[in-house]
Amino acid sequence: MSDRLSLAATQMTAASDGQLCAQLYCIRSEVARNIYLPKDLAACEDGFIKALVCTDFLRHQVKAERICLAPNAEHTFEAYTSPAAIFKNQKRQIIGQTIVHILVDNHLKTIPLHERLRLAATLSEKDNSDPSWRKRLIRDHVQQARFFWRLYPGLLRHRFNALRKLTPLKRLICLPAAAVGFVVTIVSSIMAYSFLKAGATDYWPGKGAGVKPVGAIPAAGLEFTSQNSK
Repeated sequence: MSDRLSLAATQMTAASDGQLCAQLYCIRSEVARNIYLPKDLAACEDGFIKALVCTDFLRHQVKAERICLAPNAEHTFEAYTSPAAIFKNQKRQIIGQTIVHILVDNHLKTIPLHERLRLAATLSEKDNSDPSWRKRLIRDHVQQARFFWRLYPGLLRHRFNALRKLTPLKRLICLPAAAVGFVVTIVSSIMAYSFLKAGATDYWPGKGAGVKPVGAIPAAGLEFTSQNSK
């Protein structure tokens, strides 16, 4: 049953436009050199990269067609199978998505265009001159949100939005996975909200509270991406 639910969840994810797998992708080096991952971004770095690349650093709306899937590309990774691991991973994902929302939808759009065009240097300089700037943004956002379901837009709807993009038969097959995922999202969102409200950001399941080592993205080669493979 768990395998069937996992496969159904994968089908829903694959139905969305412009899927970027953070574990396996290629990106043009001149674009990659202008991307800097904030140190407090514990997850969803793929969403952060997608938002910048598909908008030419927030100059227009997202153009999902900028991301191309490589046919038959796949990779192997350890899946989250136990309930505890699933909830912890979803908590980490929601924390990461909240931070991406704060940065991309709110803060970075207020930065002048000439600074966004050299975004890696701009964010690196902010980290060096004011290391706590992200934590203040997160604190203010959580205070304004007030409720866990308002951490970022569409938090409780995204699984059912993905379900709508499937054929009627696949919707029926994937409906149990969407329902289970909805429950997991609610519980994980409450966990993430409590964590952020307490002033913490560096959550990493299985390793206690510690900062995930991230920094500037290294240069890469060809421009294509791959979707997750079971």
